[in-house]
Amino acid sequence: MRFYENFTEAVSEIQRDLAEMGVLIRPKTYQDRLVEGNPDYDTLELDNYVYCVLNPDPKHLTSTQPWADAEFEERTCGCAINPGIAWRLRQNVWETFLCPVEGKFAYTYAERFSRNNQIDRIIKRLRRDPESRQLFLSMWEADDITKIGGVSRVPCTLGYLFQYRRGALNLTYLQRSSDFVTHFQNDVYLAVRMLKYVASETGLPVGTFTHWLGSLHTFRKDMAFVF
Repeated sequence: MRFYENFTEAVSEIQRDLAEMGVLIRPKTYQDRLVEGNPDYDTLELDNYVYCVLNPDPKHLTSTQPWADAEFEERTCGCAINPGIAWRLRQNVWETFLCPVEGKFAYTYAERFSRNNQIDRIIKRLRRDPESRQLFLSMWEADDITKIGGVSRVPCTLGYLFQYRRGALNLTYLQRSSDFVTHFQNDVYLAVRMLKYVASETGLPVGTFTHWLGSLHTFRKDMAFVF
C-alpha cells in the first residue's frame, strides 16, 4: 500500500500507476449494458489497488460541482430519495441510467444510506464505543448478485469502515469499481465528505483515508484524457 500526504500528490501518482501498470481487459458488460465487441469499452485496469492519504482534504480533489455537494446532501438527508434532483446537475452523465417507464434509477445512494438509519446508528455507536470494530456502512446488498451481467445497475461502492484509532477517526472506503475519468475523484470526494461529516457529528478528529479498489480503470474511449 502506498501512502500520500494529500490528494494533490495521490491523484497524480495514481494516474501514473494506471498508465504504467494497467492491464488491458475486455469486459462484456458496462453498468446495465452489453458492450461485448465494442472497442470503446476495452478497459485498462489496476485490480486490487490500495492507497492511503494521511491528510484527506476534499479541497485537493477536482469534484464535479455543484453536483457533488448536492449529491452529498441527498445521501445524508435520511430519506430514500429516487431519483432526487442532484442528478439534474450532471444530467449528461446520469440521464442515460434513468428508467424511462418508472422515472427512477435502479438504485440511489440516498436509498442505500437511509435503510436501517445506517449513518445515525454509526454516529450513535461511535459516541458510545469509539473503538468498536463493527462500524461498517454497507452499500452492497445480498440481492444485488441477482442483477449482475447487464441485468441492472448495482452499486460501485461496497461500503465504508469507520475506525477510531490513534486519536482520530479513520475511514476505509471499499469500492468494487471506479472509472478514473468520469467518477474517481467524485467517488473519493463524496467518501471524504462522509468521513468529515461523521467526525463532525461525533466530535472526533479526522484521521486517514484508505481506499481499496477492486477495479480502478479507464476505457479506451477516454484514454486521451488520462495519457
